[in-house]
This record gives sequence, C-alpha cells and structure tokens, in this order.
Amino acid sequence: MGRLRRSQLCRRLPMPDTAAIRTILDQVVDPCSIATGLPISLTDMGMVREVTLSEDGVAHVELRLTSPVCWQAANIIAQVEQVVARVPGVNKVICTVDPASEWTPDMMAAGPRAELRRLRPMGALS
Repeated sequence: MGRLRRSQLCRRLPMPDTAAIRTILDQVVDPCSIATGLPISLTDMGMVREVTLSEDGVAHVELRLTSPVCWQAANIIAQVEQVVARVPGVNKVICTVDPASEWTPDMMAAGPRAELRRLRPMGALS
C-alpha cells in the first residue's frame, strides 16, 4: 500500500454541514418534555438558536433554554456535544447557552405544540 498524499486524504473525509448537525440534534430530547409524557427534540422545541461550522470542523451549537434557571442545562449541553461529535468530519463541538435569548412556546414546531396543548389543555401553551 502506498502512502496517501495530504490532498488525497482530505478528499476522502466528508465535509459536514450545518444541516447534518441540525438533523442529528433531533436525537437530543428536552428532559422536561419527557416528564410531560411527550418527548420532544431540542430542534422541535425551538431550543437550537444557531449552528455554525468552521472550515476546520469545529461545530458551535448555541441553545436557548425554556427557563433561565433550567437545572438540566449541563445535561443538555453534554448530550448535544456527544451527539454532534458523531457527525463525520466534526473535530470539536462547542455548545453554549445564550442567556439573553428568551424562549417562547411559539418557537416550538407546530405538531409537538398541538400535541402538548392536547395533553395540557388548561392554557399551558399560550
């Protein structure tokens, strides 16, 4: 077997994109939604504020939390970092929370929001 040139090696590694990262984030479920009996992904909850990817494979995921005092924040961040690291071509994951970004129920995807309203009809989601 011959040695590969650097240019050949680079061509063989897939270059990830932000769409692939957003897709894999569907696997991370908001822990509080599990408690309601309706597990909802961070993306469907509207908690993924921004996803960026540098040319050297560093993915940055910025979240907005449903509450500024979310006691599950560290667990959510750890799950995001673990899942996004599995995307081919991602070399490093940085997950942060934007404390100034306010989450509102209208940020949820329509389907999960309607289902949650059905389960909690007392005006839980305005």
